Amino acid sequence: MNARLRNQWAQGRSSYNFFLTIPNAWTAELMARTGFDAITLDMQHGLIDFSIALQQLQAISTTKAVPFVRLQWNEPSIIMKMLDAGAAGLICPMIETADDAAAFVRACLYPPAGNRSYGPVRAGRLAESDYFKTANQQVLTFAMIETASAAENLESIAAVPGLSGLFVGPYDLSVSMGIEQVADIYGPTLRAVLERVLAACEKHGLVPGIYSGNTEHLRELSEMGFRLISTGDDSKLLEQAARVLLGEMRGE
Repeated sequence: MNARLRNQWAQGRSSYNFFLTIPNAWTAELMARTGFDAITLDMQHGLIDFSIALQQLQAISTTKAVPFVRLQWNEPSIIMKMLDAGAAGLICPMIETADDAAAFVRACLYPPAGNRSYGPVRAGRLAESDYFKTANQQVLTFAMIETASAAENLESIAAVPGLSGLFVGPYDLSVSMGIEQVADIYGPTLRAVLERVLAACEKHGLVPGIYSGNTEHLRELSEMGFRLISTGDDSKLLEQAARVLLGEMRGE
């Protein structure tokens, strides 16, 4: 299910990801058909609950996009339920220590590597082979680096076995670190953290990911070495397009 992304990363290419906040299967399918490599259901800040998330995962499965979920929290029952529902990858918020990352990984992996309970009701039926035998190698696990504590501990977080990557949340990270220019990738303090994330990922064979609401930064982030690059969300896109359309109608 995630072979598309793994192939891109193996070739040193960036994958492009889009966030969903609207709780609707049709908008999920519509965005997944635009050509993004991955689509992420934002269950942390979006308006999506589990029953709608299942429908959205089913809709995304009609396309080539790889389905991710940004979890609402680092909580085992949530993690296991989203994997059983068919999420190919998880982005876990508010990871601050190696212990946090290890707990996240344990919930994602079957024994002996973790403590995930067996019962892949939907995920098992999506697999082309024995799901249990391959799941631990296939599930993508991204720990978010979005607090000052996470930045301080990121090298030990990156060393946790079973992680697939680190995913930078530059907005929360900037606020947590007291950076006045929020999410400014050219600011020296944030830039230093980004460089450390890239170095830690290279050292431990992880995929570096990041979110940016500034599309002017995306090319540079790719050139820097970030490989899962996320931008925008459906609510903002709809609102912005509506404002542009209204302006055109008014002749503004």
